Parts: sequence; structure tokens; C-alpha cells
Amino acid sequence: MHQHHRTFPNKVAVAIGVAMSLGLAAEAGAAPTYLDGTTPLLSASPPGTFDLGTHLQSYIGATTNEGSGTALDGTRVYFYDNLGSTDNPATALPFNLLVWQFASAKDSVRLYTHQDHLAGPADTDFEAQDVMEYSVFGCNGPAGGCKLAANWTMLSDVTAFANVASGKPTYTFAGTQPTTIYRGGSAEFGALNAYTRDYTFGTAYNFYGIRASTVSFLADDADPELDALVAFNQVDFPPPAVPEPETYAMLLGGLGVLAAVVRRRRDKAASV
Repeated sequence: MHQHHRTFPNKVAVAIGVAMSLGLAAEAGAAPTYLDGTTPLLSASPPGTFDLGTHLQSYIGATTNEGSGTALDGTRVYFYDNLGSTDNPATALPFNLLVWQFASAKDSVRLYTHQDHLAGPADTDFEAQDVMEYSVFGCNGPAGGCKLAANWTMLSDVTAFANVASGKPTYTFAGTQPTTIYRGGSAEFGALNAYTRDYTFGTAYNFYGIRASTVSFLADDADPELDALVAFNQVDFPPPAVPEPETYAMLLGGLGVLAAVVRRRRDKAASV
């Protein structure tokens, strides 16, 4: 009987572990979370969570500043990318990037995209590619470094889209998918920053760069424009917990196992 009571918590723990692992497995393979709302205000986060870094104007190719890429201020920095012999942003020539440098390496970034001509839902092919006209690159190096294409790793690229007529297109990514896509843009500047998105990568970088994505190369509309790019560590700002329906089903299944174990053990204890 004493042995019975010693093993009971262990089996409950196993059941809890099953439930949790099912949920975590579902989350690990989940697609980006699309939210209709806006990003939380940067000012509402604990100090030091987000680093605006320093935008390095014309660092790799000529860029245009209509404002300060180092500040989130409702203006934009951009360049006209070039489609060479390929529509792959990793190999298209000449190699050009909008570049930001950070004081320390961070594993996550938020793109404050700037779309001054998006008046409503992205319900045309042009708008669907335009709000996702960004591929993301990372590099680690000293001040003044990371100036050659060979120094950079392409981390994420947008290769296709679907469901355009709904006004809420969904996307296919090569490399790392965003953790969260805020269709409402940023709370700071509303629709001027459309489809603001967060990424978390397996490696932390102290330089991040942006150029056009495959879908914008194909649309001959390769002019990536950002208000700002901020870096952070995922541990300081985890993505919103919005489980997909499949996740709920798996969690409920795991909790069902737990309930059955508890019920059987309770019945056996009562009969002793």
C-alpha cells in the first residue's frame, strides 16, 4: 500500500509530461501566428527589452533616408533593389542591404515595415507582395565589419502567398518563419507600418540586414522600406501564446490521459 502511494505521483507526473510534450510539439511546428491587431507599444515594455540599434546609411550599396532609420518615427529608409540573373535574394546582384548594427548580439528582430500607400486590406496580388517585400539577413562582426555578401547569412525569405481575396493573405517562407505577424501594423503609427512582424532565429547576431524578398523580385517591385528595425532576445519578449486548434486537441488528449490515471488510482485507493 505504501508502494502504491509512492508510485502514484510518478505516474501523474508522466501523464502531465505527456500532455505538456504534446502541446510543445504542436507549438514547435506551428505556422506563424497572424494577428489582426497591432504590436504592443515599445514604451510599454520593460526598459532594455528592445534595442533600436544604429541604422548604417549606404553601408552596402546606396540607401535613401527620408527620416532616421535609427528611430521609430513614422518615416522610412529604403533602397531600390536590383533583379539580376536570379530572383533569389541570397544571390541576386548587386548585393545591397539596409543594415542595422546593435551593441550586442540578439536572437530576435521586429520589422517596422513602412507602407505609405496601403489604404486598406492587402486584397490584391500587388499589396500582398508589397507588405512582405523583405528578406532578412544576419551577420556577426566588429564595428565596420560585415560589408561583404560572403559575411551574411540569409535567415528568412518570402517565396509565395495565398488567400489574397480574403484581404488576409498567408505566406510561405524559406528559412525561418516569423513567430508573429501583426496585420494591423504598429501601435505607434498604425497602417503606415503594415504587417509588422517578429522573428526569432537559432543564432544571435549583432548586425541585421534587409533586402527585397523573392515575391517582390518576381513582381518587379523590389524597393524594401522600413521605419525601423529593433532587436531583442526572445526570453525577454516571448511570442503571444495563441495555440492552434490542433494544439488544443492534443492538450485535451494529454489531459484526458492524466484524468484517467487519477481516476483509476483514486478508485484503487478507495477499494483498499
